[in-house]
Amino acid sequence: MNLLTRELAQKIVERTMGIINRNINVMNEKGIIIGSGDSSRINQVHDGAVEVIERGNIVEIDEEEAQFIKGAKPGVNLPIYFKNKIVGVVGITGKPEEVRGFGLLIKMAAEMILEQAFLMEQIQWDERLKEEILHQLITGEITSDPWFKERAKTLSIDLDVPRVAVILELRSNSLTEETMSNKKKKVLAILKSLIEPDDLLTLVYTNEIILLKKIRLKGTDWDKNHLLHQLNVWKSRLYHSAKVKLKIGIGTYYQDFKRLSQSYDEAKKTLKVGLTLYPDEDIYWYQEMGFPILIQQISNMNNHPLLELYKKILSKDKKGELQQTLKVFIEENGEINKTTERLFIHRNTLHYRLDKIKEITGKDPKKLNELIELYTSMLIYILGND
Repeated sequence: MNLLTRELAQKIVERTMGIINRNINVMNEKGIIIGSGDSSRINQVHDGAVEVIERGNIVEIDEEEAQFIKGAKPGVNLPIYFKNKIVGVVGITGKPEEVRGFGLLIKMAAEMILEQAFLMEQIQWDERLKEEILHQLITGEITSDPWFKERAKTLSIDLDVPRVAVILELRSNSLTEETMSNKKKKVLAILKSLIEPDDLLTLVYTNEIILLKKIRLKGTDWDKNHLLHQLNVWKSRLYHSAKVKLKIGIGTYYQDFKRLSQSYDEAKKTLKVGLTLYPDEDIYWYQEMGFPILIQQISNMNNHPLLELYKKILSKDKKGELQQTLKVFIEENGEINKTTERLFIHRNTLHYRLDKIKEITGKDPKKLNELIELYTSMLIYILGND
């Protein structure tokens, strides 16, 4: 890897010239000037630097010697080391007796800048590798299991940690694309301060964040209440700090990490169906959405024969009372008292409406098997028109 690029060489020049009021040159491993306070010297071969590279020592050039050395001016030239190897040379222009004292300081500064650049490059490279690992986990594109686990381990990712897929959808009012981009950066910074070390976080699409969330196990099951508490804390923090609301879809936990892609697919479907059926809620669990998700996968919904049941209700229910009654009756598992309390109606009114639904559709909502048919018809209509 050629770490000493022209951009980095010029950065070394600018930073070190800020320390001393002298011209600085940076030469690559071939002795070619690739950074300088004197732009006219860029791309010139510096024979003094070539000598430094060959000898591995400091080379001083006085005014007399400079006349006989190609591309050289009086000054001091020092090797730049990286991992015990000379990767370039830094030169200070001036009489050696005047600039000699700055030599080690400038050399040290150059090597520190190089080390920082390497570390940043390493961090960015590790982040790219982590992104690739996450992509493979959520898409299921895992080739060799032992090799994959070993590669993840080198990036401090323990694939034996129990995790579920969580999708966070960001919502914010009246935002431009540029403002939303800034919001995402702020949201990511906040989330990174909140998540646990074994949580795996990545950003995808325009307003979604995928999280492979570490969970607590309770015997053979997982602690959903603990996760719910964490998500509520995140929601509150993000709203107060960034004015961003979260809509969250959560998949299922599987012991085999190779099934995280399935958990992700479930979280994605759960979020989509949840937003359609329960737009006022914020957190949606796959385990509570299994049936609607199953219905959503029916192909050619608009021509399904069961759809006619709900269409019959729509044609006779201009005010929407029967639709709302059926929805709440289903959500309350057919319990009369809870349904009347939610709808603020008398029991007799509820019975009248349920009987009306039976009259219109030929299906009795008070009978479980026929209520399931009505529920299925309602889901086909709502999800098919999303």
